[in-house]
Amino acid sequence: MKNLSFVLLSSTRVIMFLLLSSFHFQLNSEHDFWKLLYTIGAMVLFVGSHFIQFLTKNPRIKLICVSIDFLLSAGFGALFPKDSGLLYLIFFGVISTTVFLVFENKTILRIFLLALVVSWMAISYEKYVVNGEFSLSNNLLSIMYVVYGAVVGSLIRNLLRARETISNQFEQLNDSHEALRIAHDHLNDYSKQVEELTVIRERNQIAREIHDTVGHKMTALLVQLQLAKEVVTIQPERSKDILQTCEVLTRESLNEIRLSVRTLKEEDNLKVSFLHVLREMLHDFSNLSGLEAQLTINGDPSLVPPSLQPTIKRIVQESLTNAKRHGLATQCHVSINILNQGIELEIEDNGQGAQNIVPGFGLINMKERIMEHGGTILFKSNEEKGFSVFVQFPLKILKWGSVGVIE
Repeated sequence: MKNLSFVLLSSTRVIMFLLLSSFHFQLNSEHDFWKLLYTIGAMVLFVGSHFIQFLTKNPRIKLICVSIDFLLSAGFGALFPKDSGLLYLIFFGVISTTVFLVFENKTILRIFLLALVVSWMAISYEKYVVNGEFSLSNNLLSIMYVVYGAVVGSLIRNLLRARETISNQFEQLNDSHEALRIAHDHLNDYSKQVEELTVIRERNQIAREIHDTVGHKMTALLVQLQLAKEVVTIQPERSKDILQTCEVLTRESLNEIRLSVRTLKEEDNLKVSFLHVLREMLHDFSNLSGLEAQLTINGDPSLVPPSLQPTIKRIVQESLTNAKRHGLATQCHVSINILNQGIELEIEDNGQGAQNIVPGFGLINMKERIMEHGGTILFKSNEEKGFSVFVQFPLKILKWGSVGVIE
């Protein structure tokens, strides 16, 4: 539609030039050769200039073509002062439409208007000298046609610019829509990855919980069963008490499994103080397994972040289990140093130890738990010299100022 409108406008323009020029053949009653030659030459130049300026995108060439059209139009007014009347102003009207349609530069438009006024005054003076008359009303009417052409050209230019702007905005909107679609696809992929990772993490967490809690209880249960087996013939009453303890351990293990699978909530433990939870765990394990456990804390336990407390508990729990199960230890010492820069945890037992440490599921889980908090862990062991675990957790220090957090 745009190209069709442009072709119609362009065709109308060149036809107007040809019709206006051809009308001067009738005005050449004297059959003046030079006027005839000028009219033919002007028609050729009008057609050539028309196609050049609408085919090129170079503004300078367009300006040269418009200047040629203007000079040819003024030439008609100057060469036919007697009979052409104000026909040359119709030329100027067509040219003004072209100028205000093609050019936005205000300097070019001002120069065109100045040239138009000067040419009109000069040609009007010539006509007055030749014909002896000057009609102001006719001139004003013809000049209004020129003004009308300029307004039409300006409106068409603004309309084309608006359509171009809308087209560009539509393309940008399409590009944005495509970018949004791609981002949406990426977000979906990311969401699926996060969901898969979340599922894997939950599975690992469940496995660790079962290992740390049930494994801890099962170790104590195994010790109690071995003891019951030894005393069942010589101390029947005591064996009943031991079996009763085994039953309690079994129920607790079952509850631990249900609790781990169902909720995995550490908050229940956090309702009780961290120190109380550790002491209770050491006390219960010592009673059930016969392992003598000691706890030493340097610093304020309340400074231990709640997010670290379950991890520290699980590390101590796993270390106690390993000390009894693998090291056959009889004593274990747990030491926690709470410093400003971090927390240090050390667990030592007097078990059998090992020359070479091969991390199993429990030690790997322990390491993973610590790495999640940016901590480090070190295992030390020698045959017949026990096993020790040394853990460090960094504490992030924040400083506040009047403008907010400094670091």
